[in-house]
Formats: sequence, structure tokens, C-alpha cells
Amino acid sequence: MIPAWNPDARRARIKAIKTMVGPKGLALDEDTYRAMIGNLVPGKRSLTELNVPQLDKVRLHVQSKIDQAKQPNAATADEWRFVFGLVPDRQPSARKIYRLAERVGQLLTPPAPVASKRYIEGIASQMAGCSTALEFCDPEALHKIVQALEVFCRRHGV
Repeated sequence: MIPAWNPDARRARIKAIKTMVGPKGLALDEDTYRAMIGNLVPGKRSLTELNVPQLDKVRLHVQSKIDQAKQPNAATADEWRFVFGLVPDRQPSARKIYRLAERVGQLLTPPAPVASKRYIEGIASQMAGCSTALEFCDPEALHKIVQALEVFCRRHGV
């Protein structure tokens, strides 16, 4: 067992954590970084104030955030493949919805290349009142969803 204040162990963990939250890692700003430490170890705002078990707790938390960021986004090419298999009268609106989903993806945290189909269906449900899955919507419903997504993108500046 490593003593709680072992200087070499502390130094190694501090260096590892700083690398993980630095510009090539999570790229946390100073306030977010200090708030994260304070949330994990109440009363502390700096890594130098922490002992080895507390540093391990922070390191595991940061590693979990890195792992979450590395996971592939739920929105994959397979998820949107249905757009290209729709009947011809529905394809233009469905393709427009896909292009708008790419714009909406920029608003997500963390930003994604494309918003998930489920996320877009949620927006469509709230704004256009469409509770049907996108692949089963009629052309009029798809058109309403396009209009709702265009309004959503305008509101959020994308």
C-alpha cells in the first residue's frame, strides 16, 4: 500500500492528471478544472492539496470522461442509412433532415458530426408534434419536420 503522502506517487499522479485535462486531453478551462476538483474532493481546489487516494479518485473520474468522449457517437452512418432507401417522394425531405441533423450535431456537448436520429425525432415531436419514427412519416410530416429543424437551427445560430 502506498502511503497517502508519498511524494513520488503524488508527483506521478499529478503529472498524469494534468496531461489528461490539458490542451491535448479534455482541454478544461481553469474554472471548470478547479470546480471538478472541488466537487470530487470538497474543500480542495488544487491537485497539490490532495493525497494519493484523492488523486486516484480524480484520475479515475477524468479517465472516465475521456473514455466517454472517445466512445463513438450514437449517430452513425448506419442509423441514417434508411434515408437513401425511402421512396422517391420522401427522399428529398429526408435528405434535408439529415443535412439539418449535421448542423444540429454542432450544438451537442461534445459536438458530433451528426445528431442522432433519436435526438432529431425528439425535436420533431416537440416542435412539429410528430411522434412517428422518421422512416414511417408521410411527405407532409417530413416537410413539417424540416421546417421545425430549420427554425431550431436559426434559433441556435447554426
